[in-house]
Amino acid sequence: MFRQLNHLTVSADGRYARAEELNFLRDYLASVDTRISAYEKIRAEGELMADKIQAKQKAENPHCFHYGQRDHSEICRRDLVDAIRLSASAMLFAELDLMRDNFLLWYRTIVKAFNYETMADSTYGKLLPAMIKQLLTPEEQRVMQPVLALSSSILSK
Repeated sequence: MFRQLNHLTVSADGRYARAEELNFLRDYLASVDTRISAYEKIRAEGELMADKIQAKQKAENPHCFHYGQRDHSEICRRDLVDAIRLSASAMLFAELDLMRDNFLLWYRTIVKAFNYETMADSTYGKLLPAMIKQLLTPEEQRVMQPVLALSSSILSK
């Protein structure tokens, strides 16, 4: 949204914006109530979703957050809570590019460095989307789906 607004500001400098250049703004404004509702639900449940995801992963593999001799559960939980928050923000502002460029590409480096691909696939490819589906209405899911798909495609195997 912000990048598109900035682009429109620059490209329409010295003239009125054409009707087709305003379509993204109409589309965004038509979905803003849905986006706010979804954001508020995710904000209220984000920490609980992270706890449930980690509990499911630990039930499947009690040592899934162990690297070497250390348990990294708290670090992984913190990162998951951040990812959920950033995903909700990306959905709210329709800013997939910022999410990709400012978080996901960096986080993919961490995932690969710690050989976390299987866990990331479980988290971002299966568990988080399933929880979001339970939490949100179909209309809210529609605006959240692009963010979930982007996260899964970058962080999963």
